[in-house]
Amino acid sequence: MATNDECLRCGETMEIAGVQDFRTGGTPGGLRRMVSGGQWAQVDEDLLPLGVLVCGSCGYVELRVPESLPDR
Repeated sequence: MATNDECLRCGETMEIAGVQDFRTGGTPGGLRRMVSGGQWAQVDEDLLPLGVLVCGSCGYVELRVPESLPDR
């Protein structure tokens, strides 16, 4: 079984590429433009920060909750 910072595919150590905000909720792009210029369509949209880890060996990318990232 892989440890916290090992790639699930090849077992090599993954590198932390940083934390990225991902948009959740809201209205799809085409409809957003039709609803009052896009302002009202984003009312229920939130940002979800996720840690991005990359395997330099096989290229696998993994997303994690930032608090669960291994210390470097």
